Amino acid sequence: MSTPGAHQLSWAEKAKMLPPTVPLTRKPIVPSIPLPIVSPLDNKLTWVEKGRLLPSTIQIGSHRVMQQSNMMVGNAPPVGGPGWVQAGLSLPSLTPVHNAQVHLRKLLLDAEQQHAIGVLYMESKNTESLYNQNLSEEQQNAKAKLLMLGLDPDSRNALENRWTAQYSVKWVCGMQEQKRTLFQCSCGYHVQARQEREVEKGANRKPENWQRRVPYPFTGCLAHIEVTERVGDGAISRIAGFPEHNGPCQTAVLERVPRIPLHEHVYEVALEQLQCGASLTAIQETNSKMVDNQAYRGMSTYDPKTANVRYLFLPTDHTSLYRKASQNLGVDVRLQPQYNVDDWLNPESTNFKPEVTEAVFHYSARAEAGDRFEICLSTPEMDICAHKYAHHSQLILDGTFGVCSARLLLFIALAVDESNKGVPIALFLFSAETGTKATHASYNTAILEKLIQTWKLRLETKFGSFEPYSAITDTDTKERGALVRIWPQIILLICKFHLRQCWTNQRKKLLKCKAPDFWKNHIRDTLQKLEVDLIATVDHADATALLETHKTFFNNLAANPEAKCACEAGLDHIGYLQKYWMARPLWESWSECGRIAAAARIGVSVEGIIPTTNHLESFNAVLKRKYIQRYLRSGHRLRFDILILLLITQILPQIFRRRNAQRKYSAWVTSRFHSSSGGQDLLLMQQKHHDNQKEYARQLRSVCWWPIDEGRHRHACELLHLQSLYSITTSNVDGLAYTSLCNPSSGGPTPYVISIHTSGRASCTCLDFHHNGKACKHLRALRLLVDGWVIQGLVRAHFHYPLTLENAQALHQPPPRASLPSFMEAPSEIVSIGESFSATTWMMVQAIGQDTMLLGTAFDEEFEQVPSSSRPSDGGSLDSESSGGETSNEEPVGDFGRHVVSQQGISMQIMHRLAQEAQALLPRLYGINNALSDIQTLPSSPEILEFQQVIQKLSARFSSL
Repeated sequence: MSTPGAHQLSWAEKAKMLPPTVPLTRKPIVPSIPLPIVSPLDNKLTWVEKGRLLPSTIQIGSHRVMQQSNMMVGNAPPVGGPGWVQAGLSLPSLTPVHNAQVHLRKLLLDAEQQHAIGVLYMESKNTESLYNQNLSEEQQNAKAKLLMLGLDPDSRNALENRWTAQYSVKWVCGMQEQKRTLFQCSCGYHVQARQEREVEKGANRKPENWQRRVPYPFTGCLAHIEVTERVGDGAISRIAGFPEHNGPCQTAVLERVPRIPLHEHVYEVALEQLQCGASLTAIQETNSKMVDNQAYRGMSTYDPKTANVRYLFLPTDHTSLYRKASQNLGVDVRLQPQYNVDDWLNPESTNFKPEVTEAVFHYSARAEAGDRFEICLSTPEMDICAHKYAHHSQLILDGTFGVCSARLLLFIALAVDESNKGVPIALFLFSAETGTKATHASYNTAILEKLIQTWKLRLETKFGSFEPYSAITDTDTKERGALVRIWPQIILLICKFHLRQCWTNQRKKLLKCKAPDFWKNHIRDTLQKLEVDLIATVDHADATALLETHKTFFNNLAANPEAKCACEAGLDHIGYLQKYWMARPLWESWSECGRIAAAARIGVSVEGIIPTTNHLESFNAVLKRKYIQRYLRSGHRLRFDILILLLITQILPQIFRRRNAQRKYSAWVTSRFHSSSGGQDLLLMQQKHHDNQKEYARQLRSVCWWPIDEGRHRHACELLHLQSLYSITTSNVDGLAYTSLCNPSSGGPTPYVISIHTSGRASCTCLDFHHNGKACKHLRALRLLVDGWVIQGLVRAHFHYPLTLENAQALHQPPPRASLPSFMEAPSEIVSIGESFSATTWMMVQAIGQDTMLLGTAFDEEFEQVPSSSRPSDGGSLDSESSGGETSNEEPVGDFGRHVVSQQGISMQIMHRLAQEAQALLPRLYGINNALSDIQTLPSSPEILEFQQVIQKLSARFSSL
C-alpha cells in the first residue's frame, strides 16, 4: 500500500505531475540577452542573505566591495558564481563586486531596455546604500531617501505613485524576518515582456487581455529600486538599483484610471459571506447597503479627495475575492493543483498538512505522460463506518464525473446504517487516460481493482478483516468485475432503476415503428408488465417460460395487419431480453432470486436488501448541489486541489457532524420522554406510525371505491362532454376490463391511464386517486361511458362498483396496476364501427380527446428521470447475452460456485456488449476502409492519428486473446 511521503520525489519529478491537459514540464525563463544574475535560482536568497543579513563591506564611491582575505582585487571573478556581476561579456579586472545584486530578471523590459540596463551595471552606474537597522540616525537617512524616491509608505499607497512592485521575497535572519521588494517605474513596464513571461508559465489569455493597463505611458524608463527592510517596524537595511527616470518619464502624466484597491474590511465581510455560501449578487447587495450606511471601518474619516482606497465592491473584484478565499483555505492558486497536493502530503514541505495525510490512504502522482493521477480518501470516521456497516453486509459502488475543473473521475463507496441512511465510506479520485475524449469512459476494471484493493488493505490493517457479502451497482461491467476480483464470494446485484432504464431505452427505440398509436400503446403496456414480472421471478425456468408465453402472444397478434409492425417490435424486445439478459448468472443479479440469496448470506430479511443505488444517487446530488455548490466561484468548477482539501477538512467532517448530531438528538428524545411514554421509544413509535400511514396509503392506491360525490360526478360529465377519453381498449383476463387514456387538465405531457374491471377493481394514475383511493373524475367519466354501453346492450357484462373502502378491500386479489395494464390476449372488443358498438363509430372514439401519438406513460417517465448522478444513463450497449445451454435449474453450490456464477455473468455481459458495439461499428469501419482505398497519402490530423493508434491497440489486444 502506498503511503504519503513514502517516496520523496525531486522537483524535476514533480514537474512532470501534471494532468493530461497541462504540459509536462515547466519551461525555464530565458532572457533575450544575458543579464546580471545572482545565482542559477534567481528567485532564491543568496548565500550571503541566508547566512547573515549583510556581509562586511567597504565603500568605494557609490559602490561596495566585499572584504575577503583570499581574494585580490585584480583577480577575475568566476563567471556565473553567486553574488557576482555577469552581463554576458568579458569582465574587466577592476570591476566592483556586488554581493547582493538586484533581481533584474524580474523586471519587465523589452530587448532595448535589457541591453541598456546591462550596460548600466557594467559601467557601475547603479547605486547601493546600506543602513544599520538598529541605529535611529541611519534609519532617518534611509527614510528620507525613500521619501525622495517616492517609495515611503504613504507614497507607495498613493494612487498616483509610478512605482510598481515586480518581485518580493521574505526570509528569517536570526530572530528577525526580512523582506526584499523590487520596484520598477511604470513608464518602463513593457506589456509584451509580461505576456511572454506568462505564456512561458502556461498562461492562456486572449490577446485583448494583454493590453496596457498601467496608468502611465511607456517611455522606456530604466528606473528600478530594490528595498530590503525588516518586517514589522519597516527598518531599512539596503536601498539599491538605478533611481534616475528618463526625460519623457519625468513629464509623463496619468493616461488611465489607476488600480484603486478595495478596503480590507470589505474583503473581510465578503469572505464571511462567501464562507456561508453567499452568491456574488448577495455580496454586492450587502456591500451597497453597508456603503449607504457607512458601516465599514474607516468610513467616518474617509476623505474622497485624498483617499487611496474604495469601499464599493465592483464586479471585477470577484477574482481577488476568490483568491483570498483560497488563501484562507491554505491553497496557493499560483501553483498548479498537483504541486499543492504533493506539498500537502510531503512531510518535508513547509505546506505539509497532517489532516490531509491522515485521510489519504493512497496517492500516486502523475510522473509520466501515460500515468494517472490517483488519490483515495477515507477519514477515520469513514473507516469506522465502513467496518461497522459494510463488513459482512451490503456495499454500494458508483462513479460520477464533472466534480472539478480537471478531467477527474470520482467513485464513491457507500454503506447503509441502521436507520436506512446512506453513509459514505470511501472516495476514489483518478484522472482520465491521456488522449481520452470522454472522461466518463476513460477507466477500466484494472484501475478500479487497484484502488479498491488498496482500500481493502487499509481496513484490514485497522480491523483485521473486511469483506462485504453483497454489492449493488449499475449495469457497468467494470465496477462489477473489480468487485468480484477482490471478493470472489461477493453476491453482485444490479440496480433495478438502471436495469429498467436500460430496458425502457431499448423498448422506446424499437417502438418508433410506423404502426397505429393504439397498437404501439398496447404493445408498450404489455412489455412493461412483462418487465415487472421478470424482475419478480425467483426461478429461471419461470422467467424463460414467461418470455416464451409473450412471444407466442405477439406472434398470434401479428396476424392482424394493423398490429403486425408493433408486434414485430415487441418480438424484437423479447429477443433482446433473451439474448442479453437471460443468461442464468446474469439473471440472478437482477431478479428477486439474487436478493433472496443476498438476504440469506447476510442474515436479514429480503426487505433489508436494497434494490437500487438510490442512496448513492442521493448522496451524489447532495454532494454536488449542496456541499460543493456553496464553494463554486461564479459557477465555475473547483480546482481539484481545492476539492480534495474541502472534502477532507470541510465537507466530510460536516456530513459526519450532522450525522452525529442527529444521533445525539434521537438519543436525547428517547431519554427525555422515556418515563412519560411508559418506557417506549417515541421515535420508533413515530416511525412505525409513519410506515403504517404509508402502508395505508398504499392500500388506498391498490383499491378503489365509489362514494357519492357530486363534485367529481359533475367534472366527469364535463370530461365526457369535452371527449377527453381516448385510446379505449378492452381485455379479458379474469373478466372484462376497459382501459383508457385521458390528458391532464393542467396540460401536462403524460396522459393518465384509467382502468375499470368487472370485479370492481379500478385504478387511475392521477394524483387524486393516488392520495385518496376514491374514484376520481377520470374513473367516473369512464364508468359513465361503460354504463352507457351496458344500458344500450353493447356490452353484456356486469360491473361491480364497491361503495366503501371495506367492500373494496374485501376483493381477494389486488387490482391491476393502472400504469401496467395486463393484456395477455388480443383485444376482444375494440370501439369501432361494424362490431358490437353499432351506435358508436371508430371516428367518434378517436375524436374523444383527439387521439395522438403517445409512446410514454407515467411509468416510463418515472424511469427516465435519471437521478442526480452525473454519469450518463446506461443504454442497451451495456447488456449481455445468454448462451444456448444456460437454462439449467441447478443452483451453484458453495462459495466457489458463487464466484463462478458472478464471473460468468460479467463475462457474458462484456462479450455481448462487444458483439453489439461491433455490430453498430462495422458499417462505418467498412466505409472508412473504402475511403482509405481512394487516397494515396494518409491525411495528417490529430483525429486521424488518434484513430490509427486506437486501431493498433485493438489489433494488439485481439492478437493477445
